[in-house]
Amino acid sequence: MGTVASRLFGALRFWFAAIRDVLLPRGCAGCDKPDEVLCPSCASLFGHVYRKALPGNAGCCYGCSWYRGAVRQAILNWKDHGDEECDCAFALLLADLALKVLRQEGPYSRTRSLALVPAPSSASSMHRRGRWQTLPLVRLMARRLDRQGFSAVAKPVLKLEGVQGKSVQASSAQSRSRRIAGHVRVTEDLKGDDSLFIVIDDIMTTGATMGQCISALRAAGASNVIGLALACTPNRDE
Repeated sequence: MGTVASRLFGALRFWFAAIRDVLLPRGCAGCDKPDEVLCPSCASLFGHVYRKALPGNAGCCYGCSWYRGAVRQAILNWKDHGDEECDCAFALLLADLALKVLRQEGPYSRTRSLALVPAPSSASSMHRRGRWQTLPLVRLMARRLDRQGFSAVAKPVLKLEGVQGKSVQASSAQSRSRRIAGHVRVTEDLKGDDSLFIVIDDIMTTGATMGQCISALRAAGASNVIGLALACTPNRDE
């Protein structure tokens, strides 16, 4: 009976989506081109590999675009305006970025076991948006990377607790770091896990948040950790 109900629910979702698309046709999240979730032109803006050093000794983060123009618009529509249809497109872009990094960067070229860690969201952020924004991305990424011959698992082990204010209200790396210092908690003991841990975030601004996440994972026993982001905020000379 459960299987029948599941199939019925799936069919209803399909038809409701079809009716919605007829009555309320969507546009590209980046440029509003009709009938596209993310058009090929906007998707191509996410096709790069930008390497950014993180503050202190936290290592580095890789982004597949700069946070500006159509990239910025697409991420804002997904993040702040509930465009969940972008989940799949963004997950594929991040998975492709991971493949490029793994193939190009010497230390990771032989890595086959991957632990994909969604960057944590504060309780207020999840309440406002109705979900943990990066969690569906890592789940979809894991499927994509499994098909590419990796052993990839989603590992939501980071929690952000007791943070006050929004990250956009902290303009400098120091103020962002102070905002979350001591508030990132790892929910599992990671000692003995030789996977490459990959923290997944949407935007890397100063790198303070990513750096705190990587440091917390290392303190919990993860020996190999890097960060990936959909977009990086460029410096003035970039």
